[in-house]
Formats: sequence, C-alpha cells, structure tokens
Amino acid sequence: MEKVIILSRMYVGKYLEENIGHEVINLFKSDNGENYIYINEDGRINPKYNNSVRAVILTKHVEKGVMEVVAKAEELTQILFKTGNTKEESAAQIAYIDENRVFYGGVPLYKIHNDTDAEKITLSFLCRKLRLPIRPIYLVENEEKTSLYENYVSLPEKHFSNQSLKMYYPQNSLPKDYNVLEKMLLDNRYWESDNTTQMIDLNDQETSVHGSAFIGIIKKEYDELVYSNMLAYYFERNRSVFLDFTKDVLGIDGFTKDYNIVRESNGNIDIWIEDETNVIIIENKIKSKVNGERNDVEGDSQLSKYYQYAIGKEPNKTIHPFVFAPDYNPIKLDKYIDGEKYRLVKYSRIFDFFHKRAGDMIHTGYFREFLDALEIHSKTLDNSNFEIMKDRFISRIRRIRDNT
Repeated sequence: MEKVIILSRMYVGKYLEENIGHEVINLFKSDNGENYIYINEDGRINPKYNNSVRAVILTKHVEKGVMEVVAKAEELTQILFKTGNTKEESAAQIAYIDENRVFYGGVPLYKIHNDTDAEKITLSFLCRKLRLPIRPIYLVENEEKTSLYENYVSLPEKHFSNQSLKMYYPQNSLPKDYNVLEKMLLDNRYWESDNTTQMIDLNDQETSVHGSAFIGIIKKEYDELVYSNMLAYYFERNRSVFLDFTKDVLGIDGFTKDYNIVRESNGNIDIWIEDETNVIIIENKIKSKVNGERNDVEGDSQLSKYYQYAIGKEPNKTIHPFVFAPDYNPIKLDKYIDGEKYRLVKYSRIFDFFHKRAGDMIHTGYFREFLDALEIHSKTLDNSNFEIMKDRFISRIRRIRDNT
C-alpha cells in the first residue's frame, strides 16, 4: 500500500470569523489524554489513502508559495472514512466519541461545535505522536523564496494549492517531495522531544492576549503605523527608561535625555530619534517584508534609502539603524542593500525589557495595553487565530456545562 503524507492548512477561511475552527483540537489533549487530528477542510480524506497516511503535517499560510509548520502528527489511526453518506459518517463519529470518551472539559466533542445534527464530523485521526517545532520551519515551493527564510525545507515537485486546504504527497507519485518531507519528519533537530500539548483548562481566564487586549478588540494588532506610534509615545514618556532601552536593547552608549523623536517626517523613516551626536532610525515591520531585496530591483533597497538619507541629513552624527520585527517574521537583513548596516531587534526583546521595567512605567497611560500589544508579536509562531479559537472553544464548553 502506497504511503502518503498530508499537509493540512489551519486557521483559514471566513468560517473562523464567527465560529470555532474544528482544527482547534489538533493542539490539545482530550480529557482521556489522547491527541486527535481534524483535517481541513471537512475532516475527510481521499478513500484511496485509507489507512495509509504516514503523517499529517499541520501548517499555516505565510505567503504565496510558503507554509509554516505548526506541528507534525505521526503514528495515526484513521477514525473517519468517507462513504458519501453524511448521516452514516456522522453517526459513526458520535458513536466513536461516546465509546472512547473523546471529551474536552467534560463535554463530548460533537456537542461543542455548531454543526447540524446530520453532520457531526469532528475527528479524522487518533494521533499517538504529536510534536511541535523547536523553532519555525518553513515549507517553500520555489527556490527563489529560500533566501528569505533561515530554517526552510524546499519541495521540488508539487506546488501548493490555492484552493484545497489539504494536499497529498504520495510516496510513489511524488517521490522527491515525499522523501524531503520524510527526512524532515525524522530529523530530531527540528522537533521538541516530548508532546507538550495540554488538556483544556476551564479556569484559564482570558487565555488569549489577542482577545483581551484593546488593540485586538479594534483589530489593529497587525497595524505597523499603530505600533510605531505606540513605541514613539512610550520612548518619549519616560526618558530615563528609554536611555536604559538604548543601552540594554539597542547597545548604544552615551545617548542623552535631550533627544527628539520624529514620526515618518524625516525621509518616511518610521521612527527617527536624535540627540546632539547620535541618530537612531527604526524601520518597524509586523507582517510585511522590507522592500527592495537584492534580487528584486535595481538600485537602493528601502533600508539603503533610509540609511543614506540619515547620513546626508546628519553627516556629523553617528547613525544607528535598526529594524524592529516580531519573532515570527523571518527577515534576513543581509538580503537587502545596506541591510548589513542594520541590527534586527525582535519584539520579544522589546517586550522583555518593558515587562521588567513595568514598575517604572505602570502609571504611564495605557501601559498595560501597550505590553499586551507587544506580547502578541513576541512569539516564534503567529498563533493569533489559534488563540481566538481557543478562547471560543473554552467559552463554548463553559456555556454548555452551565446549561446542563
């Protein structure tokens, strides 16, 4: 029997705007301590691959031609078999869940989602080996993209589908891709040694920063302009703290309290900060890339343009250029003209600094909200959709328990 590896895309589609994605269970243990996998987009797989799935690689979209690996699921037992009869499939799912006590927070899984009674499709596989990546892994279909990602796996044969949320990589039909994925699955340098997923904790209040932070409520958690404005504001509000920031985070000695902050007026640079002898220029990125990769355009990159502007405007001052970016944004500065002149500062470093200095900043307006906003981007994986689904999942379980 031909083995197959499946890529399943998570956190996709308008359904998630108001509902709980069925794939939310993929990163939790059930009450019986087992891991179960739901394959997007409907839980079903092609019948010709019944009982021959070597692994499911859970992924999320990064950009066209690039997927980020969320987890790998191995040692699988297939639960759902596509028959063409939805009622029959649903009845089999309900029977399996009841017999095997596939409950979350004390509630049978089929009761948690808003599916119709005729279609309770919530499980694809039982998984005996689930592992998360140690650091981000990117699956790349185009060799030209590999220069942008440090930890990548290149697939030479099959391009990612723009439509289907599951893609099959059969051992015989796509041998090169299958072997690349198999090698990745077996390489322990990529994966955590233990299963670190947890059971649902119904006492986990406000589990998601995204759900509780004001910036999430107004849906500005990925707005670079908003973050640049916040950073400039808090750099200005407590000058002693900012001087420590220049030393501890930016590695600059001798910056003085007599500094001036300019937002996007000097050469369109996101944040311009200068004292008598120094200029700090900050290009702030959230999900976007730097414009002007060496292979993309002739002439200056965005970074080169800003650096050259700063030198021309203040030729007698020391220029300190930086790019601020979330930990999950894989920016490689050496791919851009003059990129080597910049230092990359991850949001986790910024968050850690301000978290430690909260006692000095706590009375500054909206500082708690500022910390929440920074924390959103201080993780190596952008889990925003998962965190939202997790909150909804827990809230739904609580409502069911409260009404029974």
